[in-house]
Amino acid sequence: MRRWSVTGLHVTLKLAHMGGWINLIMVVVLTIVAVVFALNNQDDVIIHIPGNWQQTSVPVFVLAFVPMLLGFIFCAVSGWGRMSVMRRRSEQLQRQNQALERELTNLRNQPLDNDVQL
Repeated sequence: MRRWSVTGLHVTLKLAHMGGWINLIMVVVLTIVAVVFALNNQDDVIIHIPGNWQQTSVPVFVLAFVPMLLGFIFCAVSGWGRMSVMRRRSEQLQRQNQALERELTNLRNQPLDNDVQL
């Protein structure tokens, strides 16, 4: 368990232990679906590419898996780039927050010069 402190209020968050099991189940189900799809689509098709390209014969499931794989790689690279930007921003905000907390602590610890008499 991790504990974060937000202005004195402690918020306890349980790490995503359950999310790991859900991810595992999803991966297993999608893998089974992909294998069944590949086994049911073994027929060869001839690909005609315009120009002087060579005609090739590939199974149908390859025509489905290659674009999915390319899309996955594109999304992974794009997501990695976004995460690195967010990580840098998060580190910058944490440093700024620490500086402000130090300044607040210093201000709280200063003696009061102008005490008001009631």
